[in-house]
Amino acid sequence: MSAGELVTIIDPIHPAGVEALLASGHALIQGSSWREDPRLDQTSVILIRTSPLGEDIFGSMKNLKAIVKHGAGVDNIAIPAASAMGVQVANTPGGNNSTAVAEGAVTMMLALLRQVREMDALVREDRWSERWDIRLGDLTGARVGLIGFGRIARYVARICGPGFGAEVAAYDPMVPDEEVRAAGVEPMPLTEILKRDVISIHTPLTEGTRNLIGAAELAQMHAKAIIVNCSRGGIIDEAALVAALAARSIGGAGIDVFEDEPPAADHPLFDLPNALLSPHVAGVTEAGMKHMALHCAAVIDMIHRGETPPTLLNGDALR
Repeated sequence: MSAGELVTIIDPIHPAGVEALLASGHALIQGSSWREDPRLDQTSVILIRTSPLGEDIFGSMKNLKAIVKHGAGVDNIAIPAASAMGVQVANTPGGNNSTAVAEGAVTMMLALLRQVREMDALVREDRWSERWDIRLGDLTGARVGLIGFGRIARYVARICGPGFGAEVAAYDPMVPDEEVRAAGVEPMPLTEILKRDVISIHTPLTEGTRNLIGAAELAQMHAKAIIVNCSRGGIIDEAALVAALAARSIGGAGIDVFEDEPPAADHPLFDLPNALLSPHVAGVTEAGMKHMALHCAAVIDMIHRGETPPTLLNGDALR
């Protein structure tokens, strides 16, 4: 086998992935100063997490043969531009990342239903006596609605259904109803999903899903319902969500992903006590990060051997 690839790692990955790449004989460009590396134009493989990646970065890389996404979602990558250059684009879905994001989504559900942040404040602020006026929510017996029914949503369904005894339904026009039912979940149209107690989004960001949940959809939710998004920013119209939360026409929202990341320092969600926020870390667990980094290294090894990765996304465009 020829000398290894020159891999530019734009976003930090787990050290196990770095070690695996080095052990396979690949040379690496990494760290915050990757743009200043004199070898950058000779890059043959880019490894990317969530940073935007377009022609402005890879257009001058004449040796570039592949872009490998650390994770599943590829809305941050200019795939048509890569395809026009004959560059493969592959992602690394599944494994511990899927379970980690599923756990992150359920964590947000429970934190909102049990008002974890508010209960912590009662203790710290010597407001113990207020506990008698509180009625917390239950995931057990709740009607959970999933928007999207891929790997992550199916793990969420297992946790909420068999795990907590919730009634789980899902909307996904790309998945046959019989497949949804085979997973122990009831298929429903989006209009019915929006009437449920807990809604969790698990669909990629595409032109078809951008602002899928806007003012009209939020208006169909009941006043105690909560919505969680650990998928991609832009699927929920943030302005409409702010308005619904401010008016308390819905119970709360758990948001791990934003239209712009990081969000502006004066983002209106920051002022809303019924919004629970986290910095796009639902999948950032030790096991999840290690698995994805090693998966990326394995995909890069395959590309180096001249093999086609099973997760190649633009094969048709390259034929």
